[in-house]
Amino acid sequence: MPPLTAPSSSPPPRPSAPGLRLGLLAALGLLLAAELGGLGVIFKHAIPFHCIDNWPVRACQSASLTLVALYCVLGALGLCAMLRPAPFRALLGQARLRALPLGLNLLGLGLALVPLSFLVNGAPVSTVLPAFGFWGLGMGLILGGLGRLIAPLPAWRRFLGAAGSALGPAIAAGIAAPWLAVLIRPLWGGLDGIASATFSAVAWIIAALGYEVYSDPEAKVIGAGEFYISVAPQCSGVEGFALVTLFVSLYLWLFRADLRFPGALLLYPLGLAASAAFNVVRITVLLVIGLGGNPELAVGGFHSHAGWLMFTLVALGIIALAQSLPWLRRGALASGAADNAHAAPGGPLPFWQDPVAARILPFAVFMLSALLASALSGAPGQVYPLRALVVAAVMAPFWGIYRALGWRLDPAALTAGLGIAALWVLVPVSVSAASAPPYGTLTDGMLLLWLLARGIGTTLLVPVLEELFFRDYLEGLFRRGRTLPWTIGAALASAGLFALFHDRWAEAFAAGLVFSWLAARPGGRISDAILAHGLANGLIFAVALATNRLEII
Repeated sequence: MPPLTAPSSSPPPRPSAPGLRLGLLAALGLLLAAELGGLGVIFKHAIPFHCIDNWPVRACQSASLTLVALYCVLGALGLCAMLRPAPFRALLGQARLRALPLGLNLLGLGLALVPLSFLVNGAPVSTVLPAFGFWGLGMGLILGGLGRLIAPLPAWRRFLGAAGSALGPAIAAGIAAPWLAVLIRPLWGGLDGIASATFSAVAWIIAALGYEVYSDPEAKVIGAGEFYISVAPQCSGVEGFALVTLFVSLYLWLFRADLRFPGALLLYPLGLAASAAFNVVRITVLLVIGLGGNPELAVGGFHSHAGWLMFTLVALGIIALAQSLPWLRRGALASGAADNAHAAPGGPLPFWQDPVAARILPFAVFMLSALLASALSGAPGQVYPLRALVVAAVMAPFWGIYRALGWRLDPAALTAGLGIAALWVLVPVSVSAASAPPYGTLTDGMLLLWLLARGIGTTLLVPVLEELFFRDYLEGLFRRGRTLPWTIGAALASAGLFALFHDRWAEAFAAGLVFSWLAARPGGRISDAILAHGLANGLIFAVALATNRLEII
């Protein structure tokens, strides 16, 4: 795989039209995630309205499960796109930025927020229908506007004709998943062994992290201070079991002709085991959030919506794993030949081999994780290990592209890294920026985990994703020619945008210009900028630890 940046004898590659569309699609995905996540957080935590105290239980349950069902439908669409990519590729290839559909999307968001004007504690039951009306209309415009941005109506009709046979059952399964999970909860009441195993695993992890908590294995209650949780049978991952079972069943049925039986049936125990393991992680994180001073967030938003999102990702991960196991698949599909999963010579690249995707997707996920951390946590810096884990998982499939960047120990890059580190350390930081540690209230084992994750993220992950996005991708967009004015203008533009994403914007702007010079100079490579960035971040992190000045990171 050739490096992302061309040798100095030829102009650096500019993103093609497909690359620009990929950037637009990433932006639309972030917009939808921000809108759905924002609506969920606002109506659960940001208004003085407790649904269960004002509305019938069924209405409150429907409001929550409807948003969860939308998450599951998006997961089902992701499943179809992963297994039958050709119709999705044809549809997404027509994405264009249009004013009217974007306006419809924003109008939908405004309508969905209208119930904020009348949802307060003491609101009568008569507000149920108006609230659901505004939410339904708003959500329809949000999704409809995004749909029209992706493709015009004729393209959608062709898409439905090509993918409808798999799409209909997948969407129906996504809609049914949350309600099905609620219906089967009573069936798990007698399976106390699952709850006991979950409780024991959570208690062991919490103790290993250094927390001193009270735990009662008989009652399955664990916590400290004013925050305790009960690991009841229905909290043992029944939602995850239902979702994984549903998605695996859908996969086995839709692609039964492509799979080897009975071996494919092993996906059931594999998926249930993965769901149970991730549920232990979910409850552990829930407990950590509650013990960290955010009990309402832990029991409210994280317990429900984050859990469903995680279970959806687990289900998709299990099926992605199945796609990579040749012994589960028949004939040509075992080599990935179906549905253009691997493009012919000269055709479009598979997603994980696309250099444009390698530039955009990790940065988009990194920024989305920052947005979610700020929205869902009172101490966003405290959840950095989770963000680093997610970003590393997204970057891992692109390893072949990153490895081919032409790595070397360039003296200019090493010198630049030392200079940027010195600038960052020696310039004073304001008192307000240093008032609170970035790790929040974490202590003992959890603090060690945070420091390890922050070191890896700061030194290894962030330099790669930021340099490939700002210097290699954005400068390719801004640089219209190899002349000096275009080169300088592109460097200033990318450094300016780079600075906007940093609290210490002046130092970041200067560093961005240095990184641009390293990559654009005669004989320079993007890997030189990454090396300088990583060395600078590593030295800054080391000084911060040695001097207990974590505010300079």
